[in-house]
Amino acid sequence: MKKTKIYILAAFISLICTTSVFAQKHPQKHPHPQDENPRTISVTGSGSVKVPADMAKLTFSVQTKETTALASVQNNAAKMNKVYEALKKIGISEDNISTANYSLYQENYWKDGKDIPGLYVTSNNITVILEDVEKSGLVIDTAISAGVNQMNGISFLVKDSKAAVEQARRLAFQQAKEKAELFAEEAGCKLGKVISIMENSGSYPVVREYADSAKMMATNSTTISAGQDSITANVSVVFELR
Repeated sequence: MKKTKIYILAAFISLICTTSVFAQKHPQKHPHPQDENPRTISVTGSGSVKVPADMAKLTFSVQTKETTALASVQNNAAKMNKVYEALKKIGISEDNISTANYSLYQENYWKDGKDIPGLYVTSNNITVILEDVEKSGLVIDTAISAGVNQMNGISFLVKDSKAAVEQARRLAFQQAKEKAELFAEEAGCKLGKVISIMENSGSYPVVREYADSAKMMATNSTTISAGQDSITANVSVVFELR
């Protein structure tokens, strides 16, 4: 009986020792308060890339006024046909010419307390897309010479801005990271992993508009310069501080 009690006591002590050794080799991991609420730094970055405009959109109008609706429409159609033919002669494809708006209405004016009906006005607006922006001036001069009597404006844009947008985003992130590294160094910390990234509003694709039709129609020869514009990206980044 005594031997049995001795064996049980020895086994119990052995179990306690084994458990103690296992606990030392495999300590339980308790979350540090800082792990649950890590210190962070929030910064913003901006990146800008210069790109040349390689596409232009021009809008013209032919407006006619006649005493009858039919005469106004027919006169307008005849003038617009001349504009189409003139544009095609300088190499503008019909696929790049489209009707933007068409309207017919009768003018009215007030006289001696009465609403007096006036002339019938027909307005035909067309849009011309140019993949060669250098032709912009030639197209304007040709259209006006052929019968266009309203120049509604010209817009320049980038045909494919994807590569420039991506580059601007990379530059924006790099600037944000450099800011964070500087602040972390001054605070005696090291920069950790990225917690979040948020893209703010940027400017892309590039569009520039001109609508001074009076100036365009007054010059003997129209000179248009597409120039360069910027595609900009803005980001907000949160980094962990260690």
